[in-house]
Amino acid sequence: MDKSDSLEKQIKNQTIISILSQFGLTAVGFLATIYFARKAPPETVGYYYLLFSLYTLFILFSESGIGEASVKIMSEGKEKDEYYSASLFVRFVYLIFELLSILIIYILFPNSDIILSGLHMWLVVALVSDFLYSSRIYANYGQGNVNVYQIGLFLNTALRSVFQIVFVYLGYYLFGLNGGFIFGMIATAILTQKYIKLKLKKIDLNHVKRIFSFSLWIFLVMSSFLIHQNMDVVFLGAISGEETAAIYRIVYQFSMLAGLFAISAKAVLYPKFSAWNENKENEKIENALDEGLKFSLLLAIPIFFSFLVLGYDFISLFYGGVYTKGVLTLQILTAVQIVTVFMYLGGVCLNAISKPKESFFAIATGILLNVILNLLFIKKWGPEGAALATLAAISVSSIITFLILKKYINVKIPTISTLKMVFASIVMVIFLILFKKYIGIGQSIPILISVFTVGGLLYGFLMLLIDESIRDMFTGMMKGFVKIFKIK
Repeated sequence: MDKSDSLEKQIKNQTIISILSQFGLTAVGFLATIYFARKAPPETVGYYYLLFSLYTLFILFSESGIGEASVKIMSEGKEKDEYYSASLFVRFVYLIFELLSILIIYILFPNSDIILSGLHMWLVVALVSDFLYSSRIYANYGQGNVNVYQIGLFLNTALRSVFQIVFVYLGYYLFGLNGGFIFGMIATAILTQKYIKLKLKKIDLNHVKRIFSFSLWIFLVMSSFLIHQNMDVVFLGAISGEETAAIYRIVYQFSMLAGLFAISAKAVLYPKFSAWNENKENEKIENALDEGLKFSLLLAIPIFFSFLVLGYDFISLFYGGVYTKGVLTLQILTAVQIVTVFMYLGGVCLNAISKPKESFFAIATGILLNVILNLLFIKKWGPEGAALATLAAISVSSIITFLILKKYINVKIPTISTLKMVFASIVMVIFLILFKKYIGIGQSIPILISVFTVGGLLYGFLMLLIDESIRDMFTGMMKGFVKIFKIK
């Protein structure tokens, strides 16, 4: 077996673990959220989400910047130990900065709700726990243990949810929610530590400067992704009210089902792109990007078409009648997920080939357009206008990203496979329409999930039948699945 075959199998195996992890994360988080919302008092759930929101703001630079930068640099294969040590140093300095910020808030605003409620103490513990957790999983990610990284993400969510469910059930609502949040990170840090082969070594200023330089630009890129995801809600809340913003956010989260394969592809390919770029192996980057786009669209396109028919049923049965106002918004936002595949993987590729400034330019241009279009479209069309603004903005960002990327590599777009996906999705839609017309779904969630699953299987069967590259991809992944789980 040659080296390229071994690498291809490794990527397929890592992709399987990544897919399972993403679906597991989604399922566990979805079920846990439903349980908390029904069992715990609303003010306690609100306290927990406030802690989570503050935590997210505080760690934004360490996760989106230091974490991604350390993965990029360590995956190049040179001085891994030194850059691992440098990333720990920068993380520790940033943690000190975070804790000092909380101390300043405590001194200047002693009567604020954050201080009086004790939220600041939970936040301190959460930030220290994150230092332990994130440094462990990103170290594994940077040294190429993508499976451990993905499993670590899943373990954090799973252990957190189990802890929360148990203690919420016992009536310890606040301790259960906040304590579970911290327990998941600490337990995962301990469980993933043994897989780290990196050593602490002496570093110099150049190591720190390179980590910081990359982390700053990658932070700007990843922050821009978050701005794209949250900007519409802010504008809708200000212009159309909180209820409209809430409906939009719920359907946006549901539309992200279409992007699960893209997230998996990014997790697997990012360190590989970086290593290949360091070795001047552009052809491998080009082929892997093509496969990553194809793989991501394989889920995004049929989800979009299925929501055209079943979107109302999913929203009404899962979330209730009030949210059905967002069905058209859901359909537009699912189309956004298709376009986001190109911006997401193209941007990741630019970051990996050491072009984060160009990646930031592409996304920032889209954000500027999104602001302008939101102001114009929301007043006229409401949440559908916000969704259309995002669709236009991300389309522009995607086009700019690939125009820039073409300067450095030979970009391949899987046009033929994409057209076949559209054809198979249309056949699936015909089946769904006939089922709804002659059999019906009613108010049954099991029937809805069953017909959705059968439609997906029909789509998958057609793709295996008409697209040889998808058939080869599926065969390779199934062999990897059998090997990983040792199925006889």
